[in-house]
Amino acid sequence: MDYFSGIAGVSITFVVMMTTSVLAISLLMLGLYFNVRKWGQGSLAWGIEPEEGKQGLIGSVIVFCKSFWKQLRAHSVHHGQNILVTLVFDVLLLRRTARADPFRWFMHMCIFIGWMGLFSLSGLMFAIELIHMVGIHFIDPEWFREFLQLPNQLLGYLLFLGVIIAVARRLFIPKVRDNTNSYDSILLITLIVVVVTGFIAHAGRYIAIGITDFTGYDFIFYDYLLWTLGGMSPFLTYVKEIALTHSVLALFVGFAFIPYSKYIHMITAPLTMIVNKGGEH
Repeated sequence: MDYFSGIAGVSITFVVMMTTSVLAISLLMLGLYFNVRKWGQGSLAWGIEPEEGKQGLIGSVIVFCKSFWKQLRAHSVHHGQNILVTLVFDVLLLRRTARADPFRWFMHMCIFIGWMGLFSLSGLMFAIELIHMVGIHFIDPEWFREFLQLPNQLLGYLLFLGVIIAVARRLFIPKVRDNTNSYDSILLITLIVVVVTGFIAHAGRYIAIGITDFTGYDFIFYDYLLWTLGGMSPFLTYVKEIALTHSVLALFVGFAFIPYSKYIHMITAPLTMIVNKGGEH
């Protein structure tokens, strides 16, 4: 099985893509391990330096879980909110952010739903491909890939909207702009590149195979025209390279880079809210 992305007309094979994905997952897990090890060694008492530890992978996870459980029990005496309420309203729906700044909440929800939705559909597509490869042919991968085109585009636009709002806030809101550093700018720029190359690669793929009849899917048709500037030839000539760029960036910037960047708040923020039972009410 070959993927559409590649170089000079040569498509990337399933084995190469899976090897690259495993490398990205390994980097992600390594980063998460170092963070869990650091959190596990951290002191639970305010103002005391973390102690060095010699725990291995399993030991670090156990220490972290014990520390997390101790924090959770300590805060239970202050907040009686059910953990399911915290998970739904504070972690998933970002209730505290909505109360503090509805516009910022809308931005976060666009990014969260778009990001996680695209990630989930990619995982589902991979599962279908893998099942097909082992000989279970209950669904055609190519048909299923076409079926996912519209939801992928809609989720992509939702993510893109959230990123654009994030950029606008840092450009036009003085308080946010003053707190923005080069690290924040690099993260936003790389995320924009990931999203834009995804749209261009997606559009160029359809130009490359000669699809021009989008009966019943006018939105998709005009979407492809938009991202290829009316179907310009460079988007056809270099479409595989653009798709490869998107694949690599999506794996390593949008996934493996999470524990090494401010994106780690996607993990730490929910854990903090769970421990604090959603925080103050």
